[in-house]
Amino acid sequence: MVACLCIHGFTGSPSEVKPLADYLREHTDWDVLAPTLPGHDHLRHLKNVTYKDWIVFVDSILSQMLKEDDEVYIIGFSMGGLLAGWLARHYPEVKKMVLLSTAVNAMEWPQIIENSKQVITEAKEVTLKNSPMFKRYQKKVTETPWTSTLQFKKMVALAKPVFEHIEIPTFIAQGSADPIVPAEKSVNFLMESIPGPKELFILEGSKHVICQDEQADKLFAAVLTFLQKDVAVLNAN
Repeated sequence: MVACLCIHGFTGSPSEVKPLADYLREHTDWDVLAPTLPGHDHLRHLKNVTYKDWIVFVDSILSQMLKEDDEVYIIGFSMGGLLAGWLARHYPEVKKMVLLSTAVNAMEWPQIIENSKQVITEAKEVTLKNSPMFKRYQKKVTETPWTSTLQFKKMVALAKPVFEHIEIPTFIAQGSADPIVPAEKSVNFLMESIPGPKELFILEGSKHVICQDEQADKLFAAVLTFLQKDVAVLNAN
């Protein structure tokens, strides 16, 4: 049995990776799991959660999957990509990894919060106040504990060095218009750091949450093709 662990991002939820998880379930007989990271069931709960809690949580899930399944793949979005890299570094049994909008060079979270506050301050039109993007920013600004931003930064610092040790085939996807993760810096870092075989997929004009992008079907098809390739073929390339 093949299993796939999908990990969402900081202050996010499984909905960030659900479209891809659903696509994989629809097109395969794999066991696809997209759990909620500690503290992310409600943003205020992040106050008592550390980056170590996120690591222990995904570590325990992956350990169980490796015991039960023949092949295990990891997919990580944004901070989930950092957690995926950490897992792949410490569990060489993982066969392949997919990194989506990985936050190795994320915009400083305090700056994102400040930008969001400015958007809220300037929001005077009803159309903006009712927009999904505005509501998402408003929720994160009002409910994310400031202490959790430090945990996010610690996760970035801990995870960045692990990519130098990734030998398994890795699929790197990035939206070229990502306002959260600087696309060029992130891609260059991953491509230069990871010594193992890599495939790069750029969604031109797409932003951060690429699994919910209007071009997402192209991404999903490319991810599935990559995951279904024979490891020997990927290593040969």
